[in-house]
Amino acid sequence: MKPLLIFAADSECAGTLRGFFERQKFHTSLGCGPIELDGVAFNPEQDIRVHPEHDPGMYNDPHTVLQAERKNFQYALLILDEAWEGSPPAATIVSDIEGLVQTRAYWERPRFEVILIQPELEAWIWQRNPNVAEAFEFSGSDAELWRFLAAQALRLDKDKKKHRFVPANPLAQLSPAWPANKPKPENPKGLVEALSHHCQSGPASGIFNEISSTISVKGCKDLAFLRLRDTLRRWFPKRREAWEP
Repeated sequence: MKPLLIFAADSECAGTLRGFFERQKFHTSLGCGPIELDGVAFNPEQDIRVHPEHDPGMYNDPHTVLQAERKNFQYALLILDEAWEGSPPAATIVSDIEGLVQTRAYWERPRFEVILIQPELEAWIWQRNPNVAEAFEFSGSDAELWRFLAAQALRLDKDKKKHRFVPANPLAQLSPAWPANKPKPENPKGLVEALSHHCQSGPASGIFNEISSTISVKGCKDLAFLRLRDTLRRWFPKRREAWEP
């Protein structure tokens, strides 16, 4: 039996998680022990899966895959966004998924956890870190990127349903995409769309993977990340150092 299956709602989430879990000794930054069971180690490439129907699919059918893997994995993390088109309240999402996993996939409650990202995964990657500029292939320094984002506003392209940059103008109610005095942008998902388009930097999953493989998680206060961290600490406790006289 393998130690852990991570079931993610989309490739961006999977890329972010793989970037982090592929670090050497990633468990030390989480304060847990190695993710392994009877000598079998967690493999991020194989053991992080994506639901083909994304967030709605995770909500309506988390059980088909989990039922098939019930005897292959000891634990499972199910990770999805809180906000998506037609999403019910957060508490309903969690309770309904928990019910389906228990009654349709036959997993005992202590063996799985539902992680609801509030408001969305993109909030995790936005740090004022030089690796962010590099991952987006921004043609300038990290300081120049922050100044650029403080001077741009987001506008939704209704035809393509994607966000694009326009010059910020408070008088026209076009607020900066990421004001210099704010720790996080107000619309992290829209900012990813706009900056990816501006820099022509390729799929978001690759960007997320590159950023999460380098940025620090020390001091992260995101509730979903803390729940993930605490769950892994519970399932895979940190090993005590051997006592020496």
